[in-house]
Amino acid sequence: MLELTRWHTVQHRLMPRKLAPWLSDKGSLTRRLRRYNRVDFSVQLLGNSWIKPLTDESLALGLPFSELSYQREVLLMDGNDANVYARTVVPRTTYLAMQHRFKQLGNKPLGELLFTDPTVSRGPIEIACLKPGQWLYEMALLESDERPAQLWGRRSQFYLSGQSLLVNEIFLPALDRA
Repeated sequence: MLELTRWHTVQHRLMPRKLAPWLSDKGSLTRRLRRYNRVDFSVQLLGNSWIKPLTDESLALGLPFSELSYQREVLLMDGNDANVYARTVVPRTTYLAMQHRFKQLGNKPLGELLFTDPTVSRGPIEIACLKPGQWLYEMALLESDERPAQLWGRRSQFYLSGQSLLVNEIFLPALDRA
């Protein structure tokens, strides 16, 4: 499998017209999905564990390639349809400084933590077109029978009291169809 994803600054000419507003929105994806969903918004926790980040995630966070990070994977749901696969990478120092916040998340959206805390700031949004065989593509569709030619995603770093974490959000076919 290809691991390294090519992330770019937001360029509307590269993005599909229908997804461009989702990919470039600097606000809370959780809030936007709550307004957009036809059924009920929910978070399905896929898992959380201590593992090595992907190479491009380590590079973005300035971490040694061998360092373990706390990672949380969820699906953001519209009823029974998954609209977004989200993967958060939390460096050890960030986790240790704020572990009480991460331990309490469960099926709650991370966006509620990030966008309600006035001390949180967000770095620039980067976008990527993911293809079959790339790790994030495969993980995003692990629970799906669909195999589109590509998926689009975005990522950005958030800073909580100076501590960083990286959020990847991969937009799934159900959102594109709605």
